[in-house]
Amino acid sequence: MKLADPRKKRDRDRTPEPPEKEPPPGQGTRAQNVVADLAARAPDLEARAAALGAPVHPFDARRLVPMPCAPEGAPSAGTAWLYELKLDGVRALAVKDDAGTAIMGRKLRDTAATYPEVERALRALPPARLVLDGEVIALDALGRPSFARLAQRIHLTKPPEIRRAEQAIPVVFVAFDLLAVGARDLTPLPLTARKALLHALLPAPGVIRAMDHVEGDGSGLLAFCVALDLEGLVAKRLGSPYRPGPRRSGDWVKMKRTRDEDFVVVGYTRGEGSRARLGALDLGSFVGGELVNRGKIGSGLNGASIDALLTRLAPLAVPEPQGRGALVPAPRGRIHVRPEIVVRVRFDGFSEDGHLLRGVYLGLRDDVDAADCTALPHREKPPSPEPIAAHPSPAPAPAPADEHVPVTNPRKLLFPGITKAELVAYYRTIAPVILPYLRDRPVMLVRYPDGIDGKSFYQWNVPAGTPPWIRTLRLRDDDGAEEEVFLLDGERALAHVANLAAIPLHVLASRAPSLTACDFLTLDLDVGGASLREGIALARALHALLDAIGLPGFPKTSGQTGLHVLVPLGPGVSYVTARALADLLGRLVCERHPTIATMERIIARRGPRVYVDTGQTGPTRTIVAPYAVRARPGAPVSTPLLWSEIEPGLDPAAFTIRTVPARILALGDPMADLFSARPDVPAVVTQLARLMERR
Repeated sequence: MKLADPRKKRDRDRTPEPPEKEPPPGQGTRAQNVVADLAARAPDLEARAAALGAPVHPFDARRLVPMPCAPEGAPSAGTAWLYELKLDGVRALAVKDDAGTAIMGRKLRDTAATYPEVERALRALPPARLVLDGEVIALDALGRPSFARLAQRIHLTKPPEIRRAEQAIPVVFVAFDLLAVGARDLTPLPLTARKALLHALLPAPGVIRAMDHVEGDGSGLLAFCVALDLEGLVAKRLGSPYRPGPRRSGDWVKMKRTRDEDFVVVGYTRGEGSRARLGALDLGSFVGGELVNRGKIGSGLNGASIDALLTRLAPLAVPEPQGRGALVPAPRGRIHVRPEIVVRVRFDGFSEDGHLLRGVYLGLRDDVDAADCTALPHREKPPSPEPIAAHPSPAPAPAPADEHVPVTNPRKLLFPGITKAELVAYYRTIAPVILPYLRDRPVMLVRYPDGIDGKSFYQWNVPAGTPPWIRTLRLRDDDGAEEEVFLLDGERALAHVANLAAIPLHVLASRAPSLTACDFLTLDLDVGGASLREGIALARALHALLDAIGLPGFPKTSGQTGLHVLVPLGPGVSYVTARALADLLGRLVCERHPTIATMERIIARRGPRVYVDTGQTGPTRTIVAPYAVRARPGAPVSTPLLWSEIEPGLDPAAFTIRTVPARILALGDPMADLFSARPDVPAVVTQLARLMERR
């Protein structure tokens, strides 16, 4: 059975067509007639779109980020869902407009020259303006999508090589959504309406073809995936509009059968023999904005792929590891690299320490940003982004007789020269200033049972054996699944989680019981390839902007190399408003200081500029809490600062668990007014809009 079968409509009663004959004089071939028929149908498509309520809005599709899928959470059957095959290819938007044609990858790069057969087919489609969302795929001998085959074409740039590859490895573009036809914007229409127009546009298979689907019950299609060893399905809500990225929506959800995921390369190890130059790749993925090591893989690499990888990796070499967590030993040596190169890997799951099991290299992924590599074990995943019920536990039960909570293995070194007992003592000492930032907020622990040089893992769920006097929060998501997370509201609770070797404490911008609204936003000034000097200059510029529009701002060290600025909003502000406000602030700062600031998500394009990250505000995005310890040598602390301290002499490394308690005694908490501030958010947005108009 070929893969193409489930994508076709079943027409068992259709009479087979006779073979193509030479047309009578003055008449075209069947192919020519099909094109003419489609051309005649183009105005009808736009008229149908208008009748469905599609607005006239010719948006710039060449700057549109395709709608991403949530990693999990869809039922295998349900009347509100449809199910499609998940194709193992390269996501792209096929665009036809006044400027011509383009095949836009997820990094907003035109790849039409790489896939000339798709570009020709797109050009031949009759509507003058057209935007299709789909996947470029190459099929193996059994008719299954094969990323390994497609990978042989992805990086070709020379026309002779592309022409040869076009013959040896043909590709097709499988469209699963229609976003625009003529001047009509279809993205607000429900998915079912967009699908109907798509199939009217592409009634027959060709180089560009429409993806078929099933509605209501995806179990049969999932069984088909198992039988043919395919990757899985994508479930989509029938009535959902098209929501461009980069933010994920629960309306589109992956249902993977295998584990083919993207990981960012954080280094490579030396091998032996023919693999002396590169024996294995060290890989990582991001969790809550932090890069976590995921072990190494060597299977699937050959001479050609090693040459291609070394060409990319050699210029990215750095002296220090880039990810958190233990690296697999490398007896013949290891080279660390900046986390910029993304690869596709097939693997059997994760080990207990979060490393890949039996991984196989499949190919490079130029169409995926490093920040989008978020594959992780289920136990590290955050709670549901939109809980429909949040039930805090009642006030804690009476404390045990020994209210100091005994420390197990107190002399264990968690940092070089710093013991677990010192970590617990630090959190007990600074409890009065850190607890206001934790109270009623779900807390994510990052635990290091073997110290910062050993394995580590994220923990949302409250583990078995947690004392009854620890307050918790029970979350229930749309699928009815429940999770229980920590609410830390006292010194004893802090001591308990510190005794679990929880070093950083991460919090949401929401308070229970309502986790759909926030009370502050975060601007993360990520120094990255720049210097702290530029980060300080940018923080001062941001401070001036906040003052000008009447917004307070509270700076702190990240505890690593950057700076955070927390902006209070008052209670009950939606995440949509908060993120829009953060984006406006970031955009203005970057436009005013283009030589030192950027909002470019692709690391390679940032250059020596500070990355203004506005994406730390969201219903599942956590930040390290003020006064929380970071898992780095010296036990640095994410420390609130006075604006007067943001000057060239600032040294974030000076704030550690051994210096911060004395600082608090002498100075108090510079961020103490974060939650009492009540800025006029609508007035601030109006001010920002005026500033944007005067740019």
